[in-house]
Parts: sequence; C-alpha cells; structure tokens
Amino acid sequence: MNKKTIVAILATFTIGFSSCEPDFMETKSTQTIDQSQMFETTEGGMMAVNGLHKLMYTPSLSSTYAEGGFQTFMIWIDMMGEDLVYTRANAQFQSQAKWSLHRTATSGHLSYQYNLFYQFISNANMIIHNIDGAEGTQEERDYIKGQAYAYRAFAYFYLVQCWGERYKAEGNNTQAGVIMRTENSTENLPRSSVEQVYELINNDLDESIELLSHVTTITKTNKSHIDIHVARGLKARVLLTQGKWLEAAEIAKLVVDKSGAKLQDDTYTTFNNRMSDQTNTEWLWGKKGLEEQAGTLKDFHSFMSNKNVSYNKNTPRAIYNLLYNRISDTDVRKTLWFPRAQDPKTKPAPIIPTGGYIRNYMANKFLLADENAKCGDVPWMRLPEMMLIEAEGYARAGKYTEAANALYPLAHHRDPEYQLSTQTGDKLIDEIMFQRRIELWGEGFRYLDLKRLNMPLDRGPAPRTELGYSDAPWNSNTKMPTNVDPEASNYNMYDAHPMGEENRYREAGHKEWQWLFPQKECDVNKECKQNPL
Repeated sequence: MNKKTIVAILATFTIGFSSCEPDFMETKSTQTIDQSQMFETTEGGMMAVNGLHKLMYTPSLSSTYAEGGFQTFMIWIDMMGEDLVYTRANAQFQSQAKWSLHRTATSGHLSYQYNLFYQFISNANMIIHNIDGAEGTQEERDYIKGQAYAYRAFAYFYLVQCWGERYKAEGNNTQAGVIMRTENSTENLPRSSVEQVYELINNDLDESIELLSHVTTITKTNKSHIDIHVARGLKARVLLTQGKWLEAAEIAKLVVDKSGAKLQDDTYTTFNNRMSDQTNTEWLWGKKGLEEQAGTLKDFHSFMSNKNVSYNKNTPRAIYNLLYNRISDTDVRKTLWFPRAQDPKTKPAPIIPTGGYIRNYMANKFLLADENAKCGDVPWMRLPEMMLIEAEGYARAGKYTEAANALYPLAHHRDPEYQLSTQTGDKLIDEIMFQRRIELWGEGFRYLDLKRLNMPLDRGPAPRTELGYSDAPWNSNTKMPTNVDPEASNYNMYDAHPMGEENRYREAGHKEWQWLFPQKECDVNKECKQNPL
C-alpha cells in the first residue's frame, strides 16, 4: 500500500464515521479529532466500528460509476465466473466479465477495490491498538475489538485470494501474497507469503471469536454488525479456501446449530423485497439499505435487481443456461430465472424496470418492492452458505453420511421432492457444488470458488454452426431466437456477442487468475513486486 494512500486513509477515517453520532460532532471538531480523543470512551470506539460497517457500502467520492464498497466487489467476483451471464454490450462490469480490468494496473477501478480493503485494515488497526484504554465496560471493549479483528481478517482474506496465488492445501505456500500491515505506517514493505497472510487471518479470527464469546449482554440490533456467529462464518470460509475440510465443516456446523438463524419459507417466493430484506431469518450479516447510503449506480441493486436505473434495466443479468437446465422443476429456485423470458406467452412474466430490456434466462432473484427505491438490503452472509460449507467440508473429508445429512435440510427445503443423497465421492461433491452454485448465485462467490479449487473458467460450448445451428445474437425483446443449439451455452449469445469468444475459457493456474497491483502501489513502494504481466 503506497504512502499517499496511507495518508489519505488516516485523514479521512474520522470523517467517514463521525456523521453517525451528532453528539460527538457537537463537541469534537472533525479537523481536530485524533486517535486519543476518538478512543477516550467505548462510545467513540463504537463509532469507529460503525465506520468499518459503512465501508461495506459507501460509494466512491469520485464521479466514476460502479464503485460502492464491498457490495460492488461482489459483482466483480460473479461477473468473472460462468454462472452470471452478461446480456448486452454495456459499460459497467463488461471489462470484469472479459477478465481485463483486474489485469490493468493503471485502472482507477482496480485501485479503488485494492485501496478499499486496505482502508478496512487501516481503520481496524486503529481500533485494535487504541480501544483497550477506552472508558467503558470490558464487554464493550471486547465487542468493539472483536469486530475490528474480524474486519481485518476479512480484508486480508479477499486481498490474498485476488492478488495472491491460490492457497495449496498440500502445503508449501511460499508464493507471494500481499503486503501485511498490522500497524499503520508509511514504511515500504514487501509482499508476505500466502502462508503468512493466512496465518494472520486465522489468528485474527481466533482472537475475534474469543473476544466476541465474552459478549453476552450486548444485543445485536442490526445485522450489519459482527457477532460470534459471523466471525465463525468467516473462519469457515477461510478454512474451506485452505482445504482444511473437516475444520471448515465443524465450525460451519457451530454456526448452523447455534446462531439461531433459520430457513425461511418465503425466501424465494415473496415479491416484497426478495433477497433484499435483512429481517429474513436466514441472514447472518448484511447491509441495511437506507436512503442516504445510495449513490448513483454505486449500489448492489443498481446492477442486480429490478431497480429502475439505466445500466440495470438495459443489461439484465442472466443465469448460465446449462446450470439452469440441471435445476429440478420442483425446486422453488427455478422460478428465479426465465429461460423463455422473450416469449410474450411466458407466465409468470419476469419483473422488469419500466422500459427495461428482456433477455432469456434473466434473473429475478433480487427484487425491490419499489423499482424507484434508491437501494436495498444486501446479504454478506446467510445460513445456507454455512450449511453448504458444512456439507462440502464433510464430503471432501470423506465423511459422506455427515455430508449428506448436512445438505438435506437446505436442498429439501428448496425442493420438497429432494431425497437424502446416497452418493459418495465426486458424485456427492458435485451435488453439493451444484446446490452451492444455484443457492449463492449473484452473491459474490463463483470466481473465488473456481480459484480455490484450481478449476478452469469454462463458460460452455459455442453453437455448433457446422451442424446448422445459428450463432446469431439474441437481440429481440419480443420474440424467441430460433434454431438454438440445445447443447450450447448462452454465453456470448446476446446483443452483438459482447463478451468475445476469447473470453470463453481460462485454464486453471494461469497468471490471469492473479490480479495486478495498482501501478501507483508499485511506483511508491519499491518493495512491492508486481504479479506476472
């Protein structure tokens, strides 16, 4: 992280959260607040934690679109996979889908995402190093510090997954990871190894879990805050990525059994803010969407819902057709996508913004009751993810009975015809991964799943023109395309083939799986070695 960025983060930190508490603003000038003043009391420390929560969704102050905190990073991750299909040539997220933006060191978008995670780290460091002396109860200090440790681990986890090589479960992870800063300084530092970064991540999460285990009387009133269940959920994600299968399964099971979260019957049938309301009993951690949080085309729903904004209504998101075709007709999740959306006879018809485009296989997973709403709630972590981690961890550890039992409650809840799996080995793992893909579609997982499992990006076969099938773009809003190859993918079949055939496949382990460091980082910090160009 370069020196200019460190200074900018330190300078803007207090402004970022001070507006949350008017009483504090009345007695402390934003120009004179320093760390000692901020952490005089646990009330001030909690304001600092609120600043971390806000980083999850705060739009960029620049005029550049599509920069709205972690919620827009989630879209990058799914755009770079195969399950979320781009349906029209359009400016926003097209470069991510083409795998070009994360490989452009001079991109302001890339710098924004990179600096965002270090802003989490810088702010968390300040809390960790200052909260112990704050006036207040020990439980309040534990609650504040525990969340800060979780956020620091969270930030390093996404940094090392994107900018480092994948973690190898077999060991010897000496490959270059990212720059580790546990104290805020402008010192030039080299990249730590992937193993060292994961050691810090795990230590931070262990510390977070220990601290939050002491919090017994503070009530979590908003799901944007982190409690012990969320910290354990983050730990489960990390262990799964490291290939520590049994450990991942067992800590995910703790979340499933002890969090109090429950599957909700109308999760996918309601039209009232579907997958956009944090009161859903499945949600463990998420953003509460408020009017003042919204930025023009800088929030999740501007790109993933029926929100009535230009880029959203002009470029519907679609599901990978070959994945959709595997979904059972009795599975409620099959109703989230519309394979024949362009057929006027399709009933029920997809919900679209006023004047919006219609595209086959388009999604209605994230709905806002008011298409003109500025933003909605966004899930960061849900109970189904923990159930799937438990199942995958047990399956890959060879505990097939436990894996099948872990998968059944979720799969049966979504599909009443689903029967307890009797599969073992790769067949059971494939069944679990299929459930993961359709359940977590659009929530920011697929690219990272491919990378952690060392799988290629394969967006499916092109139409077999040699057999007479057409590869003409699906442009019409009023009629179905004709002569469609039943075995072909819908990738690159929309508009004027916006994605290009060269982006259909990326082999596992290729250098393009590593994101480039912003050029400014390498220019200022000569110790930072760039990833292979």
